[in-house]
Amino acid sequence: MPRKARFSREDIIAAGLRIVKERGYEAVSARALGKELGTSSSPMFTMFKDMNEIQEGIWAAAERLFYEHMEGVTEYFPAFKEFGLRLVSFAKEEPNLFQMLFMGKDQRPEIAEKIARQCLDPVEHGYGLTKAQAGLLFRQMWPVACGIAAICVRHPEDFTEESTGETLSYHFTGIMSVLKSGREVENIKPQKVVRKP
Repeated sequence: MPRKARFSREDIIAAGLRIVKERGYEAVSARALGKELGTSSSPMFTMFKDMNEIQEGIWAAAERLFYEHMEGVTEYFPAFKEFGLRLVSFAKEEPNLFQMLFMGKDQRPEIAEKIARQCLDPVEHGYGLTKAQAGLLFRQMWPVACGIAAICVRHPEDFTEESTGETLSYHFTGIMSVLKSGREVENIKPQKVVRKP
């Protein structure tokens, strides 16, 4: 009769997630997982075929945590602002998970982008925007929210919840005023200034 495994697949994934949270995704290895669980690395490969399968499980668990953090975001108005605030708070609370999901070499920004785009529907209808205008609003606001969150991974003190909200509001209001006015924004090209001696 085969000996019962000491650890389940879930235990191993949870250990991997702890390693990512504490030390970053690059710290995950079979040896590190074994140490986290107080065993050698070999028991892991009785339940997983290889390290890639374990890593995929860790990714799926990290994504679930992000989705839980964003749960109900579309119930707010404007939903995109709530999304921006939560994106920044996730970066502050879980900097290593944020870095893994959205800044690492295997980043998957589509995870957040999908939710962000869902937040545009209420904005489109609530502010009477066309699909094209809502798309333009998204393209202008998306890098702002992501930029603030990326800064907060390393320097969480740079943006409080209040200053994050203010920054998002300034950008949103500015873009909305241009969209509502119907005027085009001039794409100003930098030109070298020749200064007189």
